[in-house]
Amino acid sequence: MMTDMTEMTPGPGPARSPGRLRHIVTGAVIGGLCGALVATGAFLAFDDDGGDTTTTVTPVRTPEITRESSTIGTEGDVGSIVAAVEPAVVSVSADIGGGGAGAGTGFVIGADGVIVTNAHVVADASEIEVTFGDGNTLPAEVVGRDVNADLAVLTVDATGLPVVQLGDSDDVQIGDDVVAIGNALALEGGLTVTRGIISGPPRSEVAEEIGIVLESVLQTDAAISSGNSGGPLVDARGRVIGINTAIAGSQPGSQAENVGFAIPISLATPIIENLRAGRLPAFLGVATDVLTPALADELDVDTDAGAVVTNVTEGSPAEDAGIETRDVIVEIGGDAIEEPGDVPEAIRRHQPGDEIEVVALRGDERVTVRATLVARPDSE
Repeated sequence: MMTDMTEMTPGPGPARSPGRLRHIVTGAVIGGLCGALVATGAFLAFDDDGGDTTTTVTPVRTPEITRESSTIGTEGDVGSIVAAVEPAVVSVSADIGGGGAGAGTGFVIGADGVIVTNAHVVADASEIEVTFGDGNTLPAEVVGRDVNADLAVLTVDATGLPVVQLGDSDDVQIGDDVVAIGNALALEGGLTVTRGIISGPPRSEVAEEIGIVLESVLQTDAAISSGNSGGPLVDARGRVIGINTAIAGSQPGSQAENVGFAIPISLATPIIENLRAGRLPAFLGVATDVLTPALADELDVDTDAGAVVTNVTEGSPAEDAGIETRDVIVEIGGDAIEEPGDVPEAIRRHQPGDEIEVVALRGDERVTVRATLVARPDSE
């Protein structure tokens, strides 16, 4: 299975029939993207090239367990957490024109009206509205979307808004208490609050399967339903540590309950800041896969690390530079490439217009080319 999709193209937008968002996670588990479906049924689809996103900050890997678990009992109580966070959480309603309406969640990170949500929540939206806890509804505009990271930044014409406190997802561990707040099922009467724990280690394979080209996602058993997409997952101190983005569902012969996934805030923050500043993600134009020992022998390359090029987008910087399928990329812009996930991370450190050096193995030949990155076609 391809482990790096360097370009994802949104489909008709968030699925739009109550409670059903279908998204394949792994094998027998189907992850439902969390955009509430309040009209016709459709969902997010992805293309072949993924993760060419721009950032000047290197995401940090979530560490192994090194400390005692943080629990709500020792840090406070759910009521106080909700009281602190909920004023900065909004319901997001997206008018898809002739395609119906989608609903999700967002949270305020800037008192001047800056809001974060999932990219799929506002995909193909002609009009967007956000509703605050006090019932006040304001029109919103998209500042920027990164489809590969499933992140979007919105803005509303307001000042003095309450904002969330961002935490450090690199510090979370299995067993930590968490609270999810969101517009579950787009129910009337206010936001829904659920409590759970971090129930698994950072899941890199799930991030790949649901098309999010980041190092990993957080797993939680806090109940997450359609409409929670883009909402905050907060820790025992009320700090946002993740952005709820997908849920595990079921298919015949297999069931999954209380398995939700959130984008780690430490990986999301640099991407959000780029979107907030209007910097578009960069694009190289390759899809890559894992270099197995058998494939290394087949390709006649003397390495056990790298990313095998499985597709080169037509007309892309990669094609113009002479990168070919079956090349094994081992270096991009001076960064060593040991696995497919390193490719989007390396591209994310650059911006459109940057000229980068790409080193690849082609049989027993070491090839070095220069490629000038462009803005990713699906960015906005």
